[in-house]
Amino acid sequence: MTEWNHLKRLSTVKSNTGIKLLSPAAFPGSHCPMHTALALGGEVEGLSTLVVGTPECATYSRFVIPQAEGRQGELHWMYVLDAHEVVFGCREGLIQALRKMDQAGAKAVLILVTCVPELIGEDMEGVIHEIQGDLSARLCYVQLGHFKCSSYPSGYWKTLKALGGLMEPAATRDDCINVLGRSPGGQLWNHQPLPWILGALQEAGYSLRFLGAGSSLDDFLEAPDARLNLVVSPYADPLALHMEQEFGIPRFSLHELYHTEEISRAYEEIAALLGLSWENAFRAQREEADLLQEQAAVRLRGIRYVSVNTGAAMALPLAVYLAEAGMEPLLVQLDEFYPNDRQWAKRLTSLGHNPWVCHMVNKEADLPMLEELAPDLCLGGMLSPGGGIASVPRLMDLGGTMGFERTASLLKRIYLALEQPAASMKGGK
Repeated sequence: MTEWNHLKRLSTVKSNTGIKLLSPAAFPGSHCPMHTALALGGEVEGLSTLVVGTPECATYSRFVIPQAEGRQGELHWMYVLDAHEVVFGCREGLIQALRKMDQAGAKAVLILVTCVPELIGEDMEGVIHEIQGDLSARLCYVQLGHFKCSSYPSGYWKTLKALGGLMEPAATRDDCINVLGRSPGGQLWNHQPLPWILGALQEAGYSLRFLGAGSSLDDFLEAPDARLNLVVSPYADPLALHMEQEFGIPRFSLHELYHTEEISRAYEEIAALLGLSWENAFRAQREEADLLQEQAAVRLRGIRYVSVNTGAAMALPLAVYLAEAGMEPLLVQLDEFYPNDRQWAKRLTSLGHNPWVCHMVNKEADLPMLEELAPDLCLGGMLSPGGGIASVPRLMDLGGTMGFERTASLLKRIYLALEQPAASMKGGK
């Protein structure tokens, strides 16, 4: 087990830098935060992007957004550093590029600062301060140095937070609610049915504004007029916090809740703020989730598991929920250690669990190590079927969902996996 010595236990992790790669056989690609920032920026209607970096970054960016012009006339340009700029900076050339984008009709430009300009300390705030008054286009930027992390989520949350910097105060609309972290048509990767609480809010006469991939720049700029923010993804938490501090918009983080009592309490707080009465709007969903949750104390007690590929489903809040049902986490993959994760880590260790934590970016190299742990269950479906380890495929699609129906869906998947004949409770080392 000497190959595990490089990993840290959850109790010793204080930030994202403390999470190590499970296997040294890593590669950048889609795990680079520039990839996710550009992918999200390219899906915001009306937002132009400018990638600032080396020829490698520029070339790779064309795999994310192949065309230099978007569907609605957005500009997706690249600024490639020459040998002189790599050492002495690119301030003058960057200012000229931004002027050209403004002249070409860009409404707003998201500047994506990759590794080299961040390493040499390019002063992006100074650039924007110097040029913003001369441009019609609004400017914002994100620092995306991959050397600071081994994962992709910062590309999402930094981009959303940067868009928050373009917002200005507005008069509150009592009938408008922002849903942060969910696309207008569903979710970033999968189209999900509208969660019951959102449907209930619409029936009560509220207008929902979705802020995520597929939203427009105008959606983000108009967002400060909302009555409250419902957060359904960890990627949107920093934006929600910014809007709470700058505009006083209350936020409810629903993506962290699994226990039916916690969900019910959050729903009642939302109803009290809005002056609503849910009556029996969620009765059937609550009863189903409660029944499945009651079974967990018997069906899940003693199950040892590894957690991978949970994405926006939030691995640590999920681990706490399952630990309270008697499950034992052996290893938890964390794409990012979010600020709120500190409280969840403390709750999990207080329950007597201190799993290994890691980043995972190479399935072929990581699989043998996971199998060495010999878990009873793999959450996330990474282990090969038929190998004697029960597997719950893809939890990524739980992102963008919330409430009793998400809890019920999760428990149903776990129970189904444990009932498969191939699953053998063989214990680990």
